[in-house]
Amino acid sequence: MKITFETLREQLDFNQIPGWKAQYEMAPPDRQHMVDNGRFDLKKPRIASVLILLYQEDGVLKFPVIHRNTYKGVHSNQIGFPGGKVEKEDANLAQTAIRESYEEINAEPNGIEILGELTELFIPPSNFLVYPYVGLYHQEPNFVPCDYEVRKIIPIDFHSFITNPQKTNLVLDHDGANYQVPAFSINHDINIWGATAMMLNEFYQFSRNSLHL
Repeated sequence: MKITFETLREQLDFNQIPGWKAQYEMAPPDRQHMVDNGRFDLKKPRIASVLILLYQEDGVLKFPVIHRNTYKGVHSNQIGFPGGKVEKEDANLAQTAIRESYEEINAEPNGIEILGELTELFIPPSNFLVYPYVGLYHQEPNFVPCDYEVRKIIPIDFHSFITNPQKTNLVLDHDGANYQVPAFSINHDINIWGATAMMLNEFYQFSRNSLHL
């Protein structure tokens, strides 16, 4: 099955998103209670949005994730989607995701078509309530990482991902203790875990269900 932009427009039904159950499958075990409690007891969270941006390159449908630079913060040196917190000039959350994608990977705003929104996710360690959007990119993917925020832009093959995702478990050290977390293994050397993996799993299930794969 060849998946095109037109296919995605016609078949991605954002009234039928998998929701929290899909996200929960990739939640770190030691944080599940925090996610559960936080989801129903939000106390002045910071609001942010991210963008899963599908684009064509050499006839292959892809979307980018970013490897963030090292900085003082809980999401330092992690893999995520382009995105960030709401600013006063943003008309809505979709515009936040578009603006941040321009700032972080140089995705031209006029080339972005927003298709819809997946399920919001509360991230207890950073107190962010994140809204994930899915969009299409209609220009050449001449993406450039922001020197300050982004170490590397990592392309993911959309068809390969939704037909054969590689799931694994990572052993991470936190405060001197080891624990296992579920993760996606990308290109054999990139591991995506935590909040990004939770949103990515909903995107995976949503895409498979919508495209009847």
